[in-house]
Amino acid sequence: MRLSVIAIGILLGGNAVRGFGNKLEIKENPKEDLQWFEREHHSTWYKFRSPADTKITFEIIPDNIEDDIDFLVFEGAIPGICDKIGTKQVKPIRSNISRNDKSNRSICGLRKDAPDDFVRSGVGSSFSRAIEVKKGDLFYLVVDYQDRPLAGYTIHFHYDPPPPPPEPDPEEKQKLRQQLQIDVLDAATGKPLTANLTIDGMQFDKVVEAKGKSSYSYEMDAYRNLKIGCVRAGYMFQTLKVKGTMDPEVKVQVKLAPIAPGARVILDDIRFVGNEDKVMRQSEASLLMLLRFLQENPKVRIEVEGHVNGPTFKNTKEFIQLSTARAKTVYDFLLVNDIEPERISYVGLGNSQMLFPEPKNKEQSEANRRVEIKVLGM
Repeated sequence: MRLSVIAIGILLGGNAVRGFGNKLEIKENPKEDLQWFEREHHSTWYKFRSPADTKITFEIIPDNIEDDIDFLVFEGAIPGICDKIGTKQVKPIRSNISRNDKSNRSICGLRKDAPDDFVRSGVGSSFSRAIEVKKGDLFYLVVDYQDRPLAGYTIHFHYDPPPPPPEPDPEEKQKLRQQLQIDVLDAATGKPLTANLTIDGMQFDKVVEAKGKSSYSYEMDAYRNLKIGCVRAGYMFQTLKVKGTMDPEVKVQVKLAPIAPGARVILDDIRFVGNEDKVMRQSEASLLMLLRFLQENPKVRIEVEGHVNGPTFKNTKEFIQLSTARAKTVYDFLLVNDIEPERISYVGLGNSQMLFPEPKNKEQSEANRRVEIKVLGM
């Protein structure tokens, strides 16, 4: 289960990226079941709270009319809900698994005039019945693509009656804001380059993407730790970490060098669950940037190298197997996002190339657990 937080209003849009999340809570169910997906396919879980005593409706609007999107809604204030959903001790309170209706732009959701709590698979209404809620009630929304997603989607929430405007928060007024200025330059000439960015940490639980400029400006809360990725066709991608400060302005220069066979980039922000090959949420920005790099440079071929931390130990079979499995996780993520298999290979090197053979602290140990990308050709 991968959870995101839904705020009031509009949520998610843009290019769909597949392959984050480690577990399918909803598995095989008969097609005639009214409440459940037959199984999860390409799903994302969200949680939201009601802002008032009201009636909630929403629309899920796909960016591509060909995408067939289904959804389930669960009451959320249940201890251990993820495990209980997996064993069906908790059941959905709303579902809609009907075929996408292109005459309705393939929109689905909840409506006040919809008569049914559950709409089964096949031809049927795209809308299920609205939910009567109390202020503070917690819910989980599961959005699932029946087939591989072609694009993203937007969620619009509606409340009847609408919640009262929030009271001004005195602390919010006093929060320090700062300007973020990012300039992209050619490493050799120092001249500006138009490039695409990924910025993790500027907004909660979201990787911001920006395209087509050489200079970017943002306003954000002060003291934000950022991970900035930069991609341009014909250049190696670059990653920078920016430590949070209280300064009124943060200036960042990203310098890009042309792609060359043998060039390497360390993706030290791809993190795994301890002694496993499951990718953690904080790895999303690095994986997304690697994907965008390969999409921008369709002739580049790479090798994904997995490394583990293993000071004082020989490079055992277990180390090699674990590092290989981790490299393959990145390889599989790229494949599921339609990068051609002939452009990617992977290898596990165990602890044979630790950056810190005798790590002195946690940071050095984590630096040894990494994924490196090596350019094989163009």
